[in-house]
Amino acid sequence: MIRWDTLPPGVPGSAEWSHSGIALDREGNLYWAHPGGGALLVRRALDGRIAQVEVPLLEIHGITYDPRGSGALWLADPGFKARPPDYDYEAREGSAGRFDLATREFTALRPPAHPAYTGDSWRPTSIAVTGPAVFVADGYGASFVHIFGERGHERTIDGTESGKPFACPHGLVIAESDRGPELIVADRGNRRLMTFGLDGEYRGSFTDVRLRAPSCLAVRGRELIVTDLDGALTAVDLEKDALRHIVPFPAAEKREGWPNDRRDGTLSRPHLAEGTLNSPHGVVVGPDGSIYLTEYVIGGREVRLTPR
Repeated sequence: MIRWDTLPPGVPGSAEWSHSGIALDREGNLYWAHPGGGALLVRRALDGRIAQVEVPLLEIHGITYDPRGSGALWLADPGFKARPPDYDYEAREGSAGRFDLATREFTALRPPAHPAYTGDSWRPTSIAVTGPAVFVADGYGASFVHIFGERGHERTIDGTESGKPFACPHGLVIAESDRGPELIVADRGNRRLMTFGLDGEYRGSFTDVRLRAPSCLAVRGRELIVTDLDGALTAVDLEKDALRHIVPFPAAEKREGWPNDRRDGTLSRPHLAEGTLNSPHGVVVGPDGSIYLTEYVIGGREVRLTPR
């Protein structure tokens, strides 16, 4: 059993289309993206108030907390954002980098000098960090995962060792296993989760007919918590090759304009019912096992699921 809490919106009534990640720091402060871009929203653990922190990015799609030093957030910006009223795209160069929470300075990684980027854009979607290594998923660009070290870019992974290249490697997380820490990739277009060593060597894939659009990842104990953009929240145990739904897919078919609502040619925010997910996107797990997630929808929605 779980308790469902819809969190107070950071920007009530916003017409902007939220496409946000989510993260928790060591003090329990919760971070997600301002629906309009260009800023983080912070729900302070001390008093529950929501503050706004400006950042020089368009769409804060991926948010990963790094506890090393004074604490930082690694942010991934694919460089495009749907804008009301017609939700045409504003676009610029994508970016990925480290946002220092103490100094409020953003330091961008240099995009890899890879031949693919002569024709494709750098469109980062997610970042995972461990030790000196930084892993960046270019889910919306060339469909690569890049490994950065102390000397900069070190390796590019394209998924072909599995027999099939990545098709939107959307989310990343570092998970512990009996073999030590591993990189897990949510390869959304191929409807699978992929495991790699921290050196980038391929170790295996997980597929299941109940995994439709795996998007973002978090770790809770020995399980991976997976947001499925089609409307489910899933727990996967890779070592047991097992999947279960924490929140199942909605019974109803997708409406016109999903994840929003289209009526008379106009997009608007749909009715979002408690207990049912519409388009879950970012996810993070708290120290008590609570799951926090965002939804990809006009105005956004942030939800906390607490085990009873």
